[in-house]
Amino acid sequence: MRSNNGERLALLTQAIDDLAAEGMAGLPPETLVERIAGIWSLVEGIDPEIARRRSRYMTTDN
Repeated sequence: MRSNNGERLALLTQAIDDLAAEGMAGLPPETLVERIAGIWSLVEGIDPEIARRRSRYMTTDN
């Protein structure tokens, strides 16, 4: 699976660059949340250890 890390890193870089270029302030909150969640998904695909640790910080808002 290491061979895909270069491609995943390129996708992550592009996603961050796209969000920065659009400017976060002008995005509706739900769109911003969706975009950031997508970025986290890319990060977790590159480093599953981050996904494991992140789950410890998850909370539920009821």
